[in-house]
Amino acid sequence: MRSRLTHLDGSFLRVETPNAHMHVAWSGIFTPPAAGPPPTVERLREKVESRLHLVPRFRQRVSAPPLSMAEAAWVDDPLFEVRRHVSELGAGGPLSPAEFRDLTDAALSRPLRRNRPLWHIHLAPELDDGRVGLLFKIHHALVDGKSAVELALLLFDTEPGATIDPGPEWSPAPAPNAARQALDAFRDSATEPLRAARGLARMAASPGEAGLTGTLRRAALAFERDMLRPAPPSYLNSPIGPRRALLRHPARMSDLLAAREHGGVKLNDVCLAAVAGALRQLAIGRGEEPHSLKAMVPVSTRPEEERQGLGNRISFAFVDLPVDLRTRAARLRHVHASTSEFKRSGRPAGTETVLGALGLLPAPLKSTAARIAASPRVFNLTVSNVPGPRFALYMLGAELQEAYPVVPVAEGHALSIGMFSYREHMFFGLYSDPEALPDAERLPELLNAEIRALARPRRSRSRAAQPPRARPGHRRRPLTAL
Repeated sequence: MRSRLTHLDGSFLRVETPNAHMHVAWSGIFTPPAAGPPPTVERLREKVESRLHLVPRFRQRVSAPPLSMAEAAWVDDPLFEVRRHVSELGAGGPLSPAEFRDLTDAALSRPLRRNRPLWHIHLAPELDDGRVGLLFKIHHALVDGKSAVELALLLFDTEPGATIDPGPEWSPAPAPNAARQALDAFRDSATEPLRAARGLARMAASPGEAGLTGTLRRAALAFERDMLRPAPPSYLNSPIGPRRALLRHPARMSDLLAAREHGGVKLNDVCLAAVAGALRQLAIGRGEEPHSLKAMVPVSTRPEEERQGLGNRISFAFVDLPVDLRTRAARLRHVHASTSEFKRSGRPAGTETVLGALGLLPAPLKSTAARIAASPRVFNLTVSNVPGPRFALYMLGAELQEAYPVVPVAEGHALSIGMFSYREHMFFGLYSDPEALPDAERLPELLNAEIRALARPRRSRSRAAQPPRARPGHRRRPLTAL
């Protein structure tokens, strides 16, 4: 099975650099089964291989056509072996929590290799507290956040006693030669404008807001308010290196739901307001004046019937994080108003139209457009909320307890924040360059304080009024924490 990347899929390859790796990931902690054998790398390889027929692209690599005539294509990897993609984290023996975090950070600091399928699983079979650790990396060109969750459901189980049934035999399809690649690329690039024209014709034939006029209005609005409006300067935007650190915070869902009820808002509004409050406190601790930030929030456009599909079916919301507002109530109201207005305006559909139009550009201009769209001029940081299952997941009988998402950072961005809801918690993954933003290590405690205060607004008022102490080396200006 061979198919071509979409423009959006290809853009994640274009913006990848030696310092900005475009893999998404999640780091999980499991409790081993009370009965039965514990997870091992050998058993996990057997498990993964038994289900690869459900996700054929996991055996495919990207193949670029001659002269970049079209997007790269997915082709079967004739050298595919599951052992090259499932490996043990560490040199064997129990790992301490600190060692697991350090090894996870080291693995996240390495890009996936382009000459093989773009995913890797690292297993820590034994932590010294008796639990099991895992890191699952997969390139953003292969999946978006929602489909990555569906893949986890394919690779893991909903019952602890699931058996491993061997999958069907597989042999790679022959790779096309250079002439065939060029012919396929020419054909696909030639038909792309025709498909776009047919889409415009369909819109023109539709009445009102569903037609061409409504689509163009939404696209123009999204381009003006989201792409052209520059993000403010911020210490979050600086040159980055290849090192990454994943900081973790497990927030109780009961606290987030209580904050939602107190504020009469959406759950995602509470999470964004908590992030804004934590970033406000971080700025104050650095001795900086808190300024509003422009966050890019991915929005899934994947229909329910395609929920297990691969590739990216997303648009982007651009939301103002009101870091400059002094009170939590004001920040929550501002976020709610901002997200509500964004949905009413139809800008998610407009952004999708703009992104689709960029796919019609010549190859050199596509790369330039992708880099501009991912630059600090357009947004300060990415904040992504991916809903997960409310039921338990199991890997080889081991129950998943914690799962922290990784959202990649592009050049000029020192921080991204991922959120993953699972059972009774919202797991925050705070992904940063530890050299460009060493202060990020304070974010888990700051997030915790913000969420607890939002959940108990009256009880927390006097305690929350105390500003955090400045870190050594930072000069505090006379600012109020709220």
